[in-house]
Amino acid sequence: MENVLQILFRTAKGRTSWDPATIADETGCNILEAEEAVDRLKALRLLAPAPGSDSGYTSVQPGTALTRLLALENELTEGWYRERRKRQAAIEELVNKFSLQTGASNSAQIDVLTSPSEVNDFLEESAANARDLEQAMHPGGVPPVELIDEMLLRDAEVLERGVRLQGLYARHLATIPYLMDYLVDVSHEGADIRLADALPLRMILIDSATAFLPLDPQNSSAGAFAMRSPEVVRSLSVIFAFHWSVAVPLSATRREGAAGPALTPEEQVIVRMMAMGAKDEAIARHLGFSTRTLSRLISRMLDRLGVETRFQAAAKLTHAGVLDASNSPAA
Repeated sequence: MENVLQILFRTAKGRTSWDPATIADETGCNILEAEEAVDRLKALRLLAPAPGSDSGYTSVQPGTALTRLLALENELTEGWYRERRKRQAAIEELVNKFSLQTGASNSAQIDVLTSPSEVNDFLEESAANARDLEQAMHPGGVPPVELIDEMLLRDAEVLERGVRLQGLYARHLATIPYLMDYLVDVSHEGADIRLADALPLRMILIDSATAFLPLDPQNSSAGAFAMRSPEVVRSLSVIFAFHWSVAVPLSATRREGAAGPALTPEEQVIVRMMAMGAKDEAIARHLGFSTRTLSRLISRMLDRLGVETRFQAAAKLTHAGVLDASNSPAA
């Protein structure tokens, strides 16, 4: 592949045709390899559309291509942060103005907790009163090691009462040994723990009726809002559900490198987007491939997994813990 890529890039300026069959004859590769090489040049931004040229494309210097890719990456990153700030602003506005609402929402109760003792008392009370579901999102902020045992005891008591406990943690937190030990221990107690690359803010949702949010999303030690309102929690649960659907189960993270099926980074993106219901066109566009190249990647993944259909692949990956059963196509 690398030789074909280099040949095509070297001859791009004088080329009058990018037909795969012609390229295959010239380079001694097969047609599929020729198609993949052209697609790869496009993905690397070394080949750009040029309607006025004989071949319809023009070559781009590697330095220029790298600059464009970095600019695109920065643009996407800035876009994500802009959307995150909008979501945080919307949440803060909702919290600040909610008590002014009338009608069906006038039963909402919002308490401002400004001291660590008030925050801890609220958490203790909420955990003691939880009956069905507790969902926690932790984007950062490492708890002191001396609180870990207390956290584990509280969670174990909640789980023992039959309450479901779902915990979303930023992936970097799992690199802290004592916190990783806590995540493993609480998983053994029955909690469902997942890791995500990025999370918008810290929150705890209890029984679809109570929410815990920081006063300052950038500084969780500044205090918190304690809100008792099904309407607010319903909106926040949508945010939690989205990040939950694309997060990786802790068990799958711990099995990396074990006997389970190994996926390349591209395949991991493909299976997660497939699990979210994305169409092939959207997945190919996200990866910078053609749909034909995407189809070949999926076919190769199916062959390596020893299955014939996407349904069978989803079932196998779910069984191995790579996909969550509630979100996989097999479900």
